Amino acid sequence: MNKSLYYIECKCIRDCNFPNVSFKAGDVVYFNKKAASNEMYMFNRYVNPDSSVSKNAYRYRGIGAWSYLPFTRMKKNAKKWQVRSYAEYIERVLKDIGDFEPIIKEIKVTYEEEEV
Repeated sequence: MNKSLYYIECKCIRDCNFPNVSFKAGDVVYFNKKAASNEMYMFNRYVNPDSSVSKNAYRYRGIGAWSYLPFTRMKKNAKKWQVRSYAEYIERVLKDIGDFEPIIKEIKVTYEEEEV
């Protein structure tokens, strides 16, 4: 039996600064709305809330966990979907924000069922 899983690879297209992390053009990250690493934490008490760094973080608030950027650096931690349409929706949202070029990748899984 064949099955496909989909995930989103995001290539940074311009330099972006966030409270705890900076991305350079060409950096690759993977979408995961529940990623919760220290570097993806959006709020830092030492950052002025009116600065452009903080305003960048608010653009991602609707597609991820409330206080984290929706990205992970490790491919194995990328969010995987069985339905391509949801991945396409997230791809459109990321394109509209404009910091990353999202690419939907497919994983083909083949397995056999055995009765025991």
